[in-house]
Amino acid sequence: MPKLQIKNIFLVDDDPQHNEMLREYLRQHYKVNIYPFTSGEEAVKRIGELRPAYVILDYYLDREDKNAKNGLEILKMIKKEYPDTYIVMLSGQDKIDVAVDTMKFGAYDYVVKNPSGFIRVDTIMRNIRENMKLRFYARAYRFTTFFLGGFIIAIIIAAVVLRMLGISTDNVGW
Repeated sequence: MPKLQIKNIFLVDDDPQHNEMLREYLRQHYKVNIYPFTSGEEAVKRIGELRPAYVILDYYLDREDKNAKNGLEILKMIKKEYPDTYIVMLSGQDKIDVAVDTMKFGAYDYVVKNPSGFIRVDTIMRNIRENMKLRFYARAYRFTTFFLGGFIIAIIIAAVVLRMLGISTDNVGW
């Protein structure tokens, strides 16, 4: 199994209590650094430095600052600069159009904040990890296929050159 580097997780929610509860839940399941943020702008400032594998991002981020960017705007900013970052959107609303919009702009999944929301986030993170593992294997298989294909082509070319130089013949000579 490949060694996947998942060192950091960002939690971006303007509700510090929800952030702390989710942080404690994830600490029980993952041995990684979990960074909570109460604003999307604050998380975006640190993303280049900490390079999280996952960002769990609330849709509404205007509890403290009414001019704060919402989760969809932050999602777009992150995906523009770091397209390989997996983003899971959170919201207290169970609106399909919000979920579709977030996924259209690159969110991996959408979770409604409810009693089973933490379990759903955990399941999604496990699915993302499996996805990362499968992508790793696909790259390894692709490399192996190209390498072996090149090796076979080199053997064929060598056989043709040896034949043209008269070093190789149809008579095996035994």
